[in-house]
Amino acid sequence: MTPEKSVVDKILEEMENMSEPSEEEKQQVKKEAEQYLKERYGEEFYVDNLKYIWPTDRWSMRGHLKNEEGWDFWVSKARGQFKDAYFTHRISRDAEEEFKPIIAEALDSLINWQTSVVAEDEVEDQYAKSIPSYQELRKETQKYRQIIRIALATSLTEKNQDQEFEKVYRLVSYLNQNNVRAAVDVLYYDPAIKDKGIQKIDFTNSGEYQEYLTGLLEINDVSKVKTAKDIGKYLK
Repeated sequence: MTPEKSVVDKILEEMENMSEPSEEEKQQVKKEAEQYLKERYGEEFYVDNLKYIWPTDRWSMRGHLKNEEGWDFWVSKARGQFKDAYFTHRISRDAEEEFKPIIAEALDSLINWQTSVVAEDEVEDQYAKSIPSYQELRKETQKYRQIIRIALATSLTEKNQDQEFEKVYRLVSYLNQNNVRAAVDVLYYDPAIKDKGIQKIDFTNSGEYQEYLTGLLEINDVSKVKTAKDIGKYLK
């Protein structure tokens, strides 16, 4: 026998049903979002995976370029205003292509890495209709910040610290030589992590791998690093 629902359960269920938008409302928001993206960037987009978060009265969805695969970025609507991450997504992809060979050459035992570039709102507004490459953007403004996170299958010890810091310095030198405003995090894991079948680190949930962590570098501003010996100051 199914237990009878409590009064509270019934009220919550009714509230949830009342807050669930109709298909007509979803399609209207979808249409508005696609029009917003077209007007902002001058390109054709479509959105899907629409979700309404009733406690905050906000819509969340994914945006895609119509004629190109692989573009998947966040779009939201709250208080009648749309926001999106297309600019960040596009510039970050440029950064990834630029730094992929640099990181591969400088750092062995690489598990995985990621990078993101965030520009100030005024920069996004200025270049929305004609988004430059990341290298071009750096020539035009300093109002951005790049964050690079790297996971290595290397146990950091007193014996190999100098050697490992020299490798990180190669990356930092490239950033400084090219006047990149950046922060770099390097996480050193016991190689045994791979024996556990972990092939990729989820940087949004790094605490999950804490037992394998042997060292962490947090360089919040690479421009302050002048020599390989400076790297050690950022060891946590």
